[in-house]
Amino acid sequence: MKVLSLTSPFDRRSTFMAICLGLLNSFAFAQHPESTAEKGASSTQSESARAETIDFQRDIQPILRDNCYECHAGTTEEGGLNLAIKAKAFRGGDSDAAILAGKSEESLLIQAVSGGDGDPLMPPDGNQPLTELQVSLLRAWIDQGAAWPEEADVFDPKLDQAKSHWAFQRLEKPAAPSRQSTDNWSKGAVDRFVLQRLVEVGLRPSQPADADTLVRRLYFDLTGLPPTLEQTQQFVSAHSKDPDLAVRTLVDQLLDSPRYGERWGRHWLDVARYADSDGQEADMDRPHAYHYRDFVIEAFNGNMPYDQFVRWQIAGDEFEPNKDAAVSATGFLTAGPAFKLPDSFLESERLANRYNEMDDVISTLGSGLLGITVACARCHDHKYDAFSAKEYYQLMGVFHSGDRVTAKLPSGKDGFFFQDFDDQRRTTWLFRRSDFYDREIEVDIGFPAMLSSDGVEATDYWQKAKQAYGEFGEAKSTLQRRALADWITDTQQGGGALLARVLVNRVWDHHFGKGLVQTTSDFGVNGDAPSHPELLEYLTNEFVDGGWEIKALHRMILTSAVWQQASTRGAADQRGAEIDPGNNLLWRMTPLRLEAEAMRDAMLAVSETLNLEAGGPGFKPYISPEANLARNIQGEGYPKDAKDDASTRRRSVYMFHKRLIPYPMFQAFDRPDLMTSCARRQNTTVAPQAMVILNDLFVRSVAHDFAELLVQRQAGESDSMDFDLKPLIEDAFRTSFTRVPTDREIETSIQFIESQTEARTKRAEEAPRIEALTDFCQTLFGLNEFIYVN
Repeated sequence: MKVLSLTSPFDRRSTFMAICLGLLNSFAFAQHPESTAEKGASSTQSESARAETIDFQRDIQPILRDNCYECHAGTTEEGGLNLAIKAKAFRGGDSDAAILAGKSEESLLIQAVSGGDGDPLMPPDGNQPLTELQVSLLRAWIDQGAAWPEEADVFDPKLDQAKSHWAFQRLEKPAAPSRQSTDNWSKGAVDRFVLQRLVEVGLRPSQPADADTLVRRLYFDLTGLPPTLEQTQQFVSAHSKDPDLAVRTLVDQLLDSPRYGERWGRHWLDVARYADSDGQEADMDRPHAYHYRDFVIEAFNGNMPYDQFVRWQIAGDEFEPNKDAAVSATGFLTAGPAFKLPDSFLESERLANRYNEMDDVISTLGSGLLGITVACARCHDHKYDAFSAKEYYQLMGVFHSGDRVTAKLPSGKDGFFFQDFDDQRRTTWLFRRSDFYDREIEVDIGFPAMLSSDGVEATDYWQKAKQAYGEFGEAKSTLQRRALADWITDTQQGGGALLARVLVNRVWDHHFGKGLVQTTSDFGVNGDAPSHPELLEYLTNEFVDGGWEIKALHRMILTSAVWQQASTRGAADQRGAEIDPGNNLLWRMTPLRLEAEAMRDAMLAVSETLNLEAGGPGFKPYISPEANLARNIQGEGYPKDAKDDASTRRRSVYMFHKRLIPYPMFQAFDRPDLMTSCARRQNTTVAPQAMVILNDLFVRSVAHDFAELLVQRQAGESDSMDFDLKPLIEDAFRTSFTRVPTDREIETSIQFIESQTEARTKRAEEAPRIEALTDFCQTLFGLNEFIYVN
């Protein structure tokens, strides 16, 4: 329960001042009940409020909205009571009339909020009770006749609230702050928005990161791979002449690299919950699912506009039925865990399985694309957002007429995608409390009202979809998905504004480790508000106006001064740590840990054993037998003798991901299980991570290759291991961290290598020197400086 807001629309009469003073005194009394003087003041103001004429919309409705509507309004009428509509409120609920005009003491509403006659106090446990002033206002209003204007009825409080919620508005481009004469830091509008907030709280940005830090940050951010020694030297040299030009040039180069799509495609595959097996108990392989993964990577590399990217994933076969890529793109709808139960199962089990699979599609569509949670509406209207059970089943109706199929792509290749059964829409019902045998309420096609303009119906989009498909001849599907795809990308009358905001925020999150909205998959009324609302709106408008190009969005962010800040904290940053310890205002760059895939790829890259073969079926790396145990897995299972060779040293995005047999290294470093959509990975620090670096056979093998590479660089053609360790150590540090080691680090490294060589020699091991160097390389893989990007 909330205290009556001081920003409620009171008029400017003396009543306003009296109520404000009463509210402040009541708030103080709640915190310091021992104050007799404040008790008296609160009582006096309550009596004063009762003496004034009470206005329902000004004085009473805010109390009901803040404290009662959650349980007693719209479609939520606990106890049969609705306090948002006059007729229903005066009729009362299951316990008789709640409001008796002129008789406050006999009104059940007053008894409920004051706890009279032994009744439980409302609002219930977990909420603060009404203040004395608020109860007095309710009493006075009822005693004065409980006047309630007809126009004050609120039929859907959540929809009413949605109309003012920032995330559900149409796009409005804010003006960027003007550049101040003292501003020598900002490189563009993005920086000026950030600087404005910093100045407001008395903070200043950190110093720019040095060239060595920036080149490593840029490469990992855009490609997920470390720069080579030559690439580092080229950038450092260019940066010394013109820092801004050097950054812009490298950003363009990396965005044009095929490695970019592999990096950023992986981010999207998390959202799409992509894997190469069914999950569930049998966890059968999906040998053709990789076509969707390849589509995603190629779409990012080709800079496909995001609105088209989304439309194809919902209905690519209904936009471009003759293109493999468009048909494969609907793998977004099929990527979740699923298994078609045979007819030998009971009908109830098969129906439950079918509707669970469609729930996965709808939930991913909601949280993955629009950043709103919708799964709870399967059983009841959303508790907080204006998303009803009816709208949930209307969306289900869009997908109810099709299913995932293994079939031929237009080119004749085998594929795995979504396809309608035919051109006839299947009947869909509203299953109350998710009871799929409840088939009394039939629903038509419809889209969420909170994101739709008044007067625009889903049937309008559907009709346009049918007309647009005419160029391909007679449709083989219902074209409902095309209608949904057009609605969800429509910024003027549909969900496009929210779709764009969610994507822009996620790109920001991957660049900074934290979104402008930290709840990246919940932009609803219970999600976090943006830390920089004007900046988010500015970037979203630029993104949409620029043709929905994600690469252009990258350029805006990466060429900004705020992204190029140093992450180190010196004495001058102490004030920032005190005022904004979470760095929400972006006064420094936050070091980011590599994802598991980038960590594995980096190890392969520095050892020069990374196979850059792109696309095609996923590879299955070696997984030890004890980690390769799962019951009832059907089909091929998982190989127990997978080789560690070039075929399994490809980029990790191409690794075959079997849901019930996770790759141990990835599991330790927080790769999601991909049972559900994941927009933001967890980032834990636990003991098994260190154990992986120390004991994993793959890590040891790659460390050995790295050691042999370093030796080859120093010894040349000679087989002798008798050479100066200092240049080898310097080479290892430059390759791993894009910097030279300190004298202390060189000294410590030499001591470690010599002691390990001696210990292994005493144990009569074969090649003790190379094994000691492997120990050294393995320790580098385990350092924070290798795992984190500053």
